[in-house]
Amino acid sequence: MITALIQDACQLLQGDISPDTGITLNLDREDVLTAGHLLLQYDLPAERQIRLLSIYIAIKLALQRHRDCQLFEPGDKLTRKVLDGDYLYSFYVQQCLRYEEFSLLTHLAPTVKQIQIKRVEGRPEDERLEKAFEVFLRLEHHRNTTRKAI
Repeated sequence: MITALIQDACQLLQGDISPDTGITLNLDREDVLTAGHLLLQYDLPAERQIRLLSIYIAIKLALQRHRDCQLFEPGDKLTRKVLDGDYLYSFYVQQCLRYEEFSLLTHLAPTVKQIQIKRVEGRPEDERLEKAFEVFLRLEHHRNTTRKAI
């Protein structure tokens, strides 16, 4: 089940990324495994699970592309990584808006910014994304169960 979820999210994401960018999804399965398992713990429609995971993957890829930037790389390689990362950051925002995941966007945006700031300070804290994603899912679950009870 987890494999299918990850594959579906990757297919959705790759299909939505403009082919003109040349961006391919080269993220390790382990990088999204925990997020996938988290999603399966909650009673969410399969389509929403796929969308949420695809957004999470876009953020992970953006973080990866910027993390992999090395100042001593040839100019074209460095430029490509920076532009890919920037595109993926804006892409996750577009996907949140497209799928009307406003609460996800407002919840994760500060975390993504904090991760970027910590990296600049030389203190990367990428694990913040996974933690924030888990908190979001718990809050969503709580909201949904509260609505059903009313």
